[in-house]
Amino acid sequence: MVASMDTPETGEREAILRAAIRLFAALSYDATSMGQVAEAAGVDVATATRYFPTKRGLYLEVMEHAQRALAAAVEQPARDAQAGPPGRSLEALHRFVDAYIDLCAGHPEIPALWTHRWMSDASDIDHLEAHSLQPLTQQFVDGFATLAEPAEADPPLLTYTIVWCIHGFTLSGILDGTGHRIGMSDPALLARFRAHMHQLLDRVLRLPD
Repeated sequence: MVASMDTPETGEREAILRAAIRLFAALSYDATSMGQVAEAAGVDVATATRYFPTKRGLYLEVMEHAQRALAAAVEQPARDAQAGPPGRSLEALHRFVDAYIDLCAGHPEIPALWTHRWMSDASDIDHLEAHSLQPLTQQFVDGFATLAEPAEADPPLLTYTIVWCIHGFTLSGILDGTGHRIGMSDPALLARFRAHMHQLLDRVLRLPD
């Protein structure tokens, strides 16, 4: 998810960025210090601040990384859904669901970063959604609108329902009936969840089984 290391300087910078991704995802931006990031990256604070003078700047780069990964995974299916016709739009929306699940299964730090953000993490950085996430989100909504509107479903809320469900399952999973929590790492449960999300999409769009 982060480019390969080519030079010692590049290696240090990317180690710091990787450490920040892990810590901001696990602890949140507000609960993480530059000292913790530096320690996790195996450098001193002076080295970390040479590459990233402020924690704010480091956070913005982390979130840009998360946005790029999200766009690379699901932007094309969203565009394909807008292009229609209905049969191809439906297939594209199902690819969107699969791609989003695959992204979160492979990189759970991405939904963790955004979920912290939803819970007011880094609330002093107030332009992030408007300047970066909203244009991408609107593409997703427009993709779902191609079939949601004819079914009298709410395109933005359908889009967010898909996203909320995938984020929630990625980060918390379910209880297995004995009190043990299982989730994305269980192949059988992941397959069940994937099938459930496809069924949910079809049901909201009022499609036959």
